[in-house]
Amino acid sequence: MNKLPNVIATLIEAQNNYDSVSFSNCFAETAIVYDEEQKYQGKKEIKAWI
Repeated sequence: MNKLPNVIATLIEAQNNYDSVSFSNCFAETAIVYDEEQKYQGKKEIKAWI
């Protein structure tokens, strides 16, 4: 079995722990997330979304 990259493992752990700060820190400042036809841009919006 392959080990997940650290950033993916951290993201999954943060999501499972409802840790929006750690979750958003897995993304670049310029990251864009699309979810259910909504666009979330940058760490601030991603943190609020999650």
